[in-house]
Amino acid sequence: MKKLIHKKYDQLSEAQRKVARYMLKNMEEVVVLSAQKIATLSDVSEATVHRFAQTLGYSSFIELKQAIHATVRNNQRALNNLLTTTAEKPDSWLEKHFLQEADNIAYTSKTVKESDIQAAAEKLLQARHIWIAGWRLGLSITTYMRFVFSYMLGNSTLIPQGEAAEYSAHFKKADVLIASVFPRYDRKTLQIIKLAKDKGVQIIILTDSSLCPACKYADITLFVRTKSKGFLDSYTAALSVCQAIVNEISYLGGDRIKENIKQIEAYYPAFLEKSES
Repeated sequence: MKKLIHKKYDQLSEAQRKVARYMLKNMEEVVVLSAQKIATLSDVSEATVHRFAQTLGYSSFIELKQAIHATVRNNQRALNNLLTTTAEKPDSWLEKHFLQEADNIAYTSKTVKESDIQAAAEKLLQARHIWIAGWRLGLSITTYMRFVFSYMLGNSTLIPQGEAAEYSAHFKKADVLIASVFPRYDRKTLQIIKLAKDKGVQIIILTDSSLCPACKYADITLFVRTKSKGFLDSYTAALSVCQAIVNEISYLGGDRIKENIKQIEAYYPAFLEKSES
């Protein structure tokens, strides 16, 4: 994609070159932005964005986004980012890191609706069982959810990656599956989501892009920003969204949550004493 933009660059108008420069610097963000938003960020008209796509040889802006999404999905992001970020280490790198993390949360707060957080919390509270899917770096999200939902509700399971078939066989219509689905959009996670949907399970998806293949199966989709100053994507915003769901569950769950936590805390000292002896 970057080679194509560079190849066509001389054929672009000055306004289209602004779009090209923005896209080259923010390739991963483009897949979740509208033509209007890209136009605003590039300081051009929306029509310019559509003409830019056509100049590159695409029939529409949507087709261009799909091509960019495929590029982002298939390239070796971690390796490319590692090479880029370690080529030169600026003196202010730590401040920029924290500013980027804060920006991810601020950006996500504008895309995630309060009604979606409430709906997700209600589904989780009503679930017979909560199934959680997502591995690799996504475990930073799914292991947190498994612990907290078990602590609060006592009915959650993180599906082991190597035992997807065995656990999926136990899906019931009254269940909820919450999945962390980020690039490279693991195929096994998608298989579990599709199977759960076929069985009538409610699906909550946490992802970075509307072009994520899991979105078409979701009852609720929560989009988060994962931009990073390092070579690995950041899941700070994703964890913040999970925490928002947890907070909403605590408000809606009331006495049920209090009673569950009270019982756990009552058992905790006895186990602590045994582990120390």
